[in-house]
Amino acid sequence: MQQITIRKATVTDSSEISALISRNAKSLLNNDFEGDGLAFFLNAVSEQSIRDYMEQGFNYMVALDRHQIVGVIAIKDYRHMFHLFVDKAHHKKGIAKSLWDKISEESITIGHTDKFTLNSTSYALPVYQRWGFNTTGDLETRHGISFTPMALEVE
Repeated sequence: MQQITIRKATVTDSSEISALISRNAKSLLNNDFEGDGLAFFLNAVSEQSIRDYMEQGFNYMVALDRHQIVGVIAIKDYRHMFHLFVDKAHHKKGIAKSLWDKISEESITIGHTDKFTLNSTSYALPVYQRWGFNTTGDLETRHGISFTPMALEVE
């Protein structure tokens, strides 16, 4: 039986987080990249970039299977989901939802009360819709990366 634990990430996790995101972006999100979009994205999730986001106050949490990071979520300003990736081998086990529940609960606890936002890839759109997020705009492309803006009102 798989035992997943969730904890706050630290800068010492940056390398493993970067590797997880990069590996899964390449295999799952190819339809969302145009031109140099993949290169731009991979640079934005490098080990140094992850460290920089943490130092800027982004809240990262990781899901671990034993001692290996198999999922990561990040939220900016306790309002905007910035990253959510689960290793492909661990999909459909509730890890993404557990990460979301944990980080959204923490965000609400510290005083966030109106809504959460995110920019969804085409791959993740159905997942976020199941969680109650609604699209707030049309498909956009920035830096060669396509996404749909979404929001979830907090009750």
